[in-house]
Amino acid sequence: MKRLLPVLAAALCACSEPKAGLPVEGASLIERLSIAEADSGASRWRLKALTSRMEEKKGVIFFTSPAVKFYDGEKVTSEITSLKGQILMREKEAELTGAVKVNAVKDGMLLATERLFYSSARNKIWTQEKITIHKGNTVITGRGFTANPDLSEIEIKHQETRMAGK
Repeated sequence: MKRLLPVLAAALCACSEPKAGLPVEGASLIERLSIAEADSGASRWRLKALTSRMEEKKGVIFFTSPAVKFYDGEKVTSEITSLKGQILMREKEAELTGAVKVNAVKDGMLLATERLFYSSARNKIWTQEKITIHKGNTVITGRGFTANPDLSEIEIKHQETRMAGK
């Protein structure tokens, strides 16, 4: 019986489905992805991800553990992190999901949500999901918002504001 167990375990492993990270036909796996969009030689944004899968035929890049930094000249204005995301290359739009955080460096604001969209053409981020914004002792909650990536202009739907105790 002891000899049968390792053989049975090996047979079960051999019959299991392939890992989700393996590429499909026409796809490429990339580790430590780093891409950027530049305007007149200066980066508008730079995305770094732990792993990614590019499906060229579909024009989509899927990635894990992304960190997107937005710039004004050479200065970082905000950073967005999440658990995973995707970029639609033709549309120049992105979707980030899972524990999304937007850190607006200049204003010291931190926004949290579960899903966030970005359009490079519009230079806007938005969601219809619940959001929470922290700035100092102020906490703003709402459902749905649109903003610049640095949170300098924000439109929040269904907003509630409260002052947090010390």
